[in-house]
Amino acid sequence: MEIDSRLIGVYRSVGGAIQAASAYSMERIPRIDPLTGARILQLTSYPALSHTLYYHCPSITPDSKTLVFMTYNRAGRFSTPDAWRVNLDGTEIRPVTNREGLAGFVISPDGKTVYCQQGGTLLAAPLENSPTGNIAYEVASIPDVVIGATLLGSITADGKWYISTAFLTDGSTALVRYATDGSEARVLKVAEYLVHVQVDQSDAGRILYVAPPDAKGRSMWVTDCDGGNPRTLNLRHSTGHFVWFGKTGRLLSTVNDPFGSIVSIAESEDEPQLIAKGGHFWHAAGSQDGKWVVSDTNWPDIGLILINTETGLWAPLCRAEASEGHPQWTHPHPMFTPDGRRIVFNSDRTGIGQVYTVEIPESLRQQLSG
Repeated sequence: MEIDSRLIGVYRSVGGAIQAASAYSMERIPRIDPLTGARILQLTSYPALSHTLYYHCPSITPDSKTLVFMTYNRAGRFSTPDAWRVNLDGTEIRPVTNREGLAGFVISPDGKTVYCQQGGTLLAAPLENSPTGNIAYEVASIPDVVIGATLLGSITADGKWYISTAFLTDGSTALVRYATDGSEARVLKVAEYLVHVQVDQSDAGRILYVAPPDAKGRSMWVTDCDGGNPRTLNLRHSTGHFVWFGKTGRLLSTVNDPFGSIVSIAESEDEPQLIAKGGHFWHAAGSQDGKWVVSDTNWPDIGLILINTETGLWAPLCRAEASEGHPQWTHPHPMFTPDGRRIVFNSDRTGIGQVYTVEIPESLRQQLSG
């Protein structure tokens, strides 16, 4: 059995002789962005892939102290991911899970539990797990699921429901729901494809996803938390990079018309509201109050951009220096901490994907506030 190099500097996977260990070496590396002077902290530096959960998956504790991220126990194509946790000052890095075949990681709204899927089974692991991450409880299962959380997991704001997509035994794709208390596990909807599933954090949990289009060609769907009342959003020209806009109940998306712009839209609106244009925006995410947006950029990459939604002003926060290739982990995918004071993002600037955070300077906020 391998032993964990984050603990002793040799190997990374957990278990074996070091099960009684309780501390891992910090991997943090601070630096100053040469473009803006912003303070960046590299949170991970082990020479195997680490990256954030997808940027709309809940991954930061509500006190903005701790991040859950995905990491691999060694370099190599057949390495498998687990969830780890690290404080955003770079301290207390250690595993949360230690199992094969996990996917769909999310953190509960109270910041105490990490949920994920293994096949058709929902698992729960305490955020403050044992030093080897070997505690995980089976919550509920759906027998017909072959592969659970095909891409992403999500959770309602009250923490009662875990939502994801899954492949079924007949080859179809399904929207599935698990009660986090184990009282229910069922398929909500079956379709040819279902992607980018995420739950609105502003209320009891509208579910947003992309599926085959309606008669008007609209493929962005919203349903109630129980899968009922399906309806489409009238958002055209989306790049496919969209998220719920913090806790505002609106949707935030980059669009191709105007090219590289950011818009927001509510269910009741026929036309989106323009937030920013001209920055070649790529993946945008909002602060919980909807007053700020952060976005990475591409074609060309001009850095991570901070946007004031009230004034429409924007400016570079820092350079991510990511290669921005085909693999998702080469995309910065920036996201706000719940308190809105920091941005967490990915970069492979060192040659391998790692996780970073940058503080938002108060001077930049004032500059963009007009």
